[in-house]
Amino acid sequence: MTIRECRNETREILTTAGNDEADVITDILLSHFLGIDRGSLLAALDMNAPDGLPFLMAEAVNMLSAGVPVQYILGSCWFYGLEVQVGHGCFIPRADTEILAKAAIALLKDGQSFIELCAGSGCVSMAIAENVKGVRGTAAELSLKALKYTEANLEKYTNVKVKRADVLDPDDLCALAEEWGEGYDLLVCNPPYIPTADIAGLEPQVQYEPETALDGGENGLKYYRYIIANADLIMKPSHRILFEVGIGQAEAVSQMLSVMGYAVAVFKDLGGIDRVVLGEK
Repeated sequence: MTIRECRNETREILTTAGNDEADVITDILLSHFLGIDRGSLLAALDMNAPDGLPFLMAEAVNMLSAGVPVQYILGSCWFYGLEVQVGHGCFIPRADTEILAKAAIALLKDGQSFIELCAGSGCVSMAIAENVKGVRGTAAELSLKALKYTEANLEKYTNVKVKRADVLDPDDLCALAEEWGEGYDLLVCNPPYIPTADIAGLEPQVQYEPETALDGGENGLKYYRYIIANADLIMKPSHRILFEVGIGQAEAVSQMLSVMGYAVAVFKDLGGIDRVVLGEK
């Protein structure tokens, strides 16, 4: 079997199964298993496929059919130009979250500090550490399954500490405040924000991701409410908070911040949806 034949067979199976991105996913998987980029893949289509390639592709197709996200099969994805390790139990970074990272990078200056709550893979902390020199940060995550990815992704960034913490526990928040001996200048957070009742209706690939990274309580606002109410436990007197929010949540989160004395601004994503809310004291 040639690589081309393996490619055509995989595309046909995925297309028949109703996968709208069969062509793209097939080439991503082939490039991954062959250890080459797509340009090299196209040049090698008429070469004989390595002995194990058809098996690896068939196994990947079976996993995709079971709802496993392609990022979990690959073991990584890309975020803000950085390769981020992900796997079972770790929320997969979304392109919309790059708006959150971009805002954080623009706000932070050399010598300042930040804390990322509900860090998951640590992708936002990675983007900050990579693009803002001289900052100090802490990435906090509760899930042990996710934490191993947080640690792996931030291992090379010695200016960012990784801590296990429950952001809904005031004792954990107080402990986080002591990591650098003072409060933080910026709090950045992409919390679980999907209303509990909506989770069952999500696409299978999303449901395969950890529910703890999705479930934002009855109306999706549980984490925002608690973090805003307790931010002073970990922040400097003058500080900023950046949240990613779900569709239709920006107004409610903005109001929560305003009530607590914050000046508020809202940023849209590439689709024109209010995606990031900034609070400033």
